[in-house]
Amino acid sequence: MTAEHVSKFMIYLKQLKEWNKTTNLTSIVKDEEVVIKHFIDSIAAIKAESFIDGSLIFDIGSGAGFPGIPIKILRPDLRLVLVEPSKKKSSFLRYIIGLLKLRDVDIFEGSLEQFADNFINHEQANYIVARGIKFEFIIDLSRTILTSNGRILLFLSTLVDRSRIGSKTIVENEYSFDLPIGYGTRVVTSLSLSS
Repeated sequence: MTAEHVSKFMIYLKQLKEWNKTTNLTSIVKDEEVVIKHFIDSIAAIKAESFIDGSLIFDIGSGAGFPGIPIKILRPDLRLVLVEPSKKKSSFLRYIIGLLKLRDVDIFEGSLEQFADNFINHEQANYIVARGIKFEFIIDLSRTILTSNGRILLFLSTLVDRSRIGSKTIVENEYSFDLPIGYGTRVVTSLSLSS
């Protein structure tokens, strides 16, 4: 991680806390917890998956930008679409993207269903990332918005229950790691969809 990366994360942290005073972005507000539970958890995707240069990522239910923005900070070559239904959270996302001068980032203000319904002229994603959303829901809608060799990355607290993912969903990798200072175990699960 470079000094520029650290600087962007510090700006992100400061603005997240400032905006959170008036907009419910996250219940996690202590600096240490934001760094560990949001930033470190999000960038674990880079260890879990070898993102192809220039790939397109859809961050579903982005909220305050997790995991998409931390991934983008460390991998500026990646293209990102943040899908977020909340107007207030989308406003924060627009603000922080501009402040951090992140390029090739778009925001879709709406639900995943609305995004999928309006998808006709959009390029399919190489990756879909999601935290805190029921993964069965994402798997169902991913077939139309994900390339045939694309991956879904789920950020979970346990290994995925394979009986819940369906017979046409393949677990490609499960990257398990411990968050620092005893904040628990996390798993980034990489899924692919068979025909």
